[in-house]
Amino acid sequence: MSNWTLPDLGPAIYLLVIWEAFWKGLGLWRSAKKGDTLWFIGIFLTNLFGLIPIFYLWRTKQLEPALKDIQHFFKSKFHKK
Repeated sequence: MSNWTLPDLGPAIYLLVIWEAFWKGLGLWRSAKKGDTLWFIGIFLTNLFGLIPIFYLWRTKQLEPALKDIQHFFKSKFHKK
């Protein structure tokens, strides 16, 4: 028997989970909205730390508008008018 254990990743694992969920959600949302069924299935089935959704958003020229939407969301939430 070997005593192999996972390294203690601490908060880093939470950051990776949040990173993956964010980009996967954004890619799934945009691909569904646009009707890109194959991209939706590919993004849904693949876990590569957000690389596939980021590539989809970049390839379909939706990355910049998505990032602007994110900036607008955070500005409206954290900046009082």
